[in-house]
Amino acid sequence: MTNYAFIPFRSGSTRLKNKNFKKLNKRPLVFWTAKTAILSNKVDKVILSTDSLNYFKKLIFFLRKDGISLNKIIFDKRKKKYAGSKYKIFDYFKKILTKKFLFNDEDLIIQMLPTLPLRSKIFINKCINISEKKKINVFSASEYDFHVSFAFSITHNNKWKNLFKNSPMLTGKTRGQDQKKYFHPNGLINCIWMKSLKKFDLKTFYINAKPIISPKLMSFDIDNAEDFEIIKRLSTTNKRI
Repeated sequence: MTNYAFIPFRSGSTRLKNKNFKKLNKRPLVFWTAKTAILSNKVDKVILSTDSLNYFKKLIFFLRKDGISLNKIIFDKRKKKYAGSKYKIFDYFKKILTKKFLFNDEDLIIQMLPTLPLRSKIFINKCINISEKKKINVFSASEYDFHVSFAFSITHNNKWKNLFKNSPMLTGKTRGQDQKKYFHPNGLINCIWMKSLKKFDLKTFYINAKPIISPKLMSFDIDNAEDFEIIKRLSTTNKRI
């Protein structure tokens, strides 16, 4: 059995140019995820998957500069057609990566997105331990910041339409403590056993998987320029970066 960390990062970005290689504390954003994976004693190999050889070389430069061992690293050169915003990461993993590396049924694949730099080794190891002990797939999740029961859409004539039948905007039960909690996957970590991927022909990382709620600050995800400015401020007081 081998535990493979899978870190996908592409050269382009839709909302924030060159997001994965923007500097955060003098290191590329993807550096912090790669470092956490390499330093985890629960990870045997780290697959760095990118369409840019130049980005990969730069990442290796910074890892080496900080004295981080490169022994676990495996380079996966993605074709441009598999690195665009329209090609889903799970589809690449299932249809392309598994054929490139011919994983064994007992191997565990641990996907970590590079846009969440505040993840800790302790949390990563916790998720892997649960996955190994119970032989189940797991994924990290966060509670919605605001009560999703208030969610509504805006129609073509600028009127609001409630998403939930018993919306508090209709019932009047608007107190926070009256609302049901809802959660969403956040990309910190997805652990999936190759055996289950093949046996159930899974379509996502989440089917038949157990959610593990991650700390709020650790779950901060960078999607745009405003997010990046916030993470730069958070990083000044965070010991992980």
